[in-house]
Amino acid sequence: MLKPIPQLDFYPDIHRYRWRGDWVLHNVSEVLSFDMSPFKRKMIDKYRDGEDGWQARGNAVHAALDAFLRDEPHIHNDRWSPWIDALLGDPVFQGIETMATEYRLVDRFASVAGSTDFLIRFADDPSFVILGDLKTVSSAKAVSGREPALAQLGAYTKMLQQHHPKISVTECVTVVSGPGKVKVRRHSPQDECLTAWDYAWGRFEAAHSQFDF
Repeated sequence: MLKPIPQLDFYPDIHRYRWRGDWVLHNVSEVLSFDMSPFKRKMIDKYRDGEDGWQARGNAVHAALDAFLRDEPHIHNDRWSPWIDALLGDPVFQGIETMATEYRLVDRFASVAGSTDFLIRFADDPSFVILGDLKTVSSAKAVSGREPALAQLGAYTKMLQQHHPKISVTECVTVVSGPGKVKVRRHSPQDECLTAWDYAWGRFEAAHSQFDF
């Protein structure tokens, strides 16, 4: 397992990062959602809370995957078993070694940070490294329609390269988990993910050019 980046701390209650004693100004999610339409933001907030809300679902499924990849025991609410059972049985998580889960990352040159869901590699070919992000959806029908996390994965790829230059990401994946169904969308780290992140960060930086980055 990768060692944490020194002096990088995350404060979940306020969703803020602190590195080398200074607060990081932005996080990846903020950068990617700064120009979200009021209607879309309203819909996200509408279905967030409650025992069946996307926040409870996401937390439960992410926690199950994290424990699975760490080879640790885990107990979850049976409410989420259709999501978790299908996810943990998917071929992408078979025959692999875990390099990191919920790994905190920060850009050395821009005040932005984030956390990648997992970094794994093939057990029989350690040079094949997969960086991934997990998304959950409410229904099996919605699995195919979930957008890939290209820019998000690009941010993590870029930050990982800065702190661990000896690790070369072979493939980025967006893993979409629904009840009884999983879809793994595979992406090129360089051609798709890094390009998408550079574009998103450029738009964000231009829109906030009056602030000190």
